[in-house]
Amino acid sequence: MIILGVMGVVVLYAAFDFLVPKKKLSATPDMTQKTAELNTFVTDLTAGLSKDTTKNLQVLIFSRAEKEWKQDPFLDAKSYRVWSKAQEPAKAGAAAPKIEFVYTGYLEVNKERIAIINGSEYKAGDELDVKGYVLKSISPARVVIENRVARAVHKVPLQE
Repeated sequence: MIILGVMGVVVLYAAFDFLVPKKKLSATPDMTQKTAELNTFVTDLTAGLSKDTTKNLQVLIFSRAEKEWKQDPFLDAKSYRVWSKAQEPAKAGAAAPKIEFVYTGYLEVNKERIAIINGSEYKAGDELDVKGYVLKSISPARVVIENRVARAVHKVPLQE
């Protein structure tokens, strides 16, 4: 009953507000002042937009892009763990971690061969992300990677 009573009062108020004509206000002096304020606002906004704000935005983008990433977003979890272990300095008396390379892609464009190893693209002679390793040769079936520190050669077959 209370809810119906409140609803009836609201409906009556809405009908009164809608049906009763409103008094006209003399708005001429206010309109000129509001028009002047609006014109001032538009002028200030236009002047502010004409300034080149893209320079500041580009500086921000480049400064964030140059920061060192904690994890490469393009490496899968296993490759990242292997890579991060290889980046850590070897502990005294501990054996160096075994580094695994995953050769997953081969491209030949304009007689230039490109190998995809651990999710990154390399040409013959490029240094790998793992320090001390260099890509010696590329073939469709395998790549040859040399460890310059230990003078060891790793032959990694293509994984499909």
